[in-house]
Amino acid sequence: MIYFDNGATTYPKPECVYQALDRANRNAFNSGRGSYKVARESTKLIDEVRRKIMTINDIDYANVIFTNSATSALNNLIFGIDIIEGDNIYISPFEHNSVIRPLEELKEKKNINIIIIPFLKDTWNVDIEKLKNMFALKKPKAVIISHISNVTGLILPYEIIFEESVKYKAINILDSSQGYGIVKIKDLKDINYIVFAGHKSLYGSFGIAGYIKLKQDILNKTIFGGTGSDTMNPKMLDKYPDGYEAGSPNIVAISSLKASLEWLEITRVYTHEKELTKYLIEKLKSIDKIHLYLPNDIEKILGIVSFNIDGYKSDEVGSILDDEFDICVRTGFHCSPLIHDFISSIDYGGTVRVSLGYFNTKKEIDDLINALKTL
Repeated sequence: MIYFDNGATTYPKPECVYQALDRANRNAFNSGRGSYKVARESTKLIDEVRRKIMTINDIDYANVIFTNSATSALNNLIFGIDIIEGDNIYISPFEHNSVIRPLEELKEKKNINIIIIPFLKDTWNVDIEKLKNMFALKKPKAVIISHISNVTGLILPYEIIFEESVKYKAINILDSSQGYGIVKIKDLKDINYIVFAGHKSLYGSFGIAGYIKLKQDILNKTIFGGTGSDTMNPKMLDKYPDGYEAGSPNIVAISSLKASLEWLEITRVYTHEKELTKYLIEKLKSIDKIHLYLPNDIEKILGIVSFNIDGYKSDEVGSILDDEFDICVRTGFHCSPLIHDFISSIDYGGTVRVSLGYFNTKKEIDDLINALKTL
């Protein structure tokens, strides 16, 4: 099997991650629920992973809140922000349904305005002058932007957008599910929250994700329950992280994340993925009937490339690659409904998405290209 669906989850994982999962499944204990040695060791491990999550992006101090998925983290943030009727929430056309659907629910309840940030279709650059005017007319309460598009691999220009929205004291959220740990995040001073997903670019297991709180704005709680501390208090604590992490932590998945973070510190994932991305684009361009979805500057693309083939729906291409060549790609709309109007891929039923990972090779890309040439 050739696996090109790393945008969904990276596979395989580093061997150290599998070993950590096995050890934790056999020997890990509940954190914060006991005063005995092994329980204290679990608490120590979790605290260490919080620090590693920050230091991998050179963050000196912040609050790291663990959730079971990036979707849960985004829900906690979107419903935790103190949003009132009439507030303006800005998103890019590249956003995932884990952003769009919570906002649509909030719109029904509080009658907020969801506003799409303007991007130029020919260059994929943000229309910053138009956006400045939009901000002036409709002040942003919050701005939510993907770090890397899960459909096109575009590294979004969040820095210039947040630089403008921070002037209005907007709450800026960067969804780094596709890039955290691989691509350094710049201009941290303009960001309120960063969302990460352990099973994607961080190369950990399923079941661990979260967000990094970089500023002191107040976030309302959306989950309540046991924390292992201050038990006689019937109300949730106000402090971080206890007040925002009810229930038993997934110590097994967190153990895998510790191992993957240590692996990332010594592995040149970005360099390898960048090289493979350029190689894949070059090879795809050699096939006449392929329609590629790219900006003018391919340096802005990392790890994910979308395309279609004339005469085929995207799912038809995926089925052929799977059935006849044992090649795994993702097809369809990829849980990102807005982007397909922007790139004009609706008539194809979405796109064929190739998402690369550290363990992919140029030989596997060559096999994909040879398979596509038979269509």
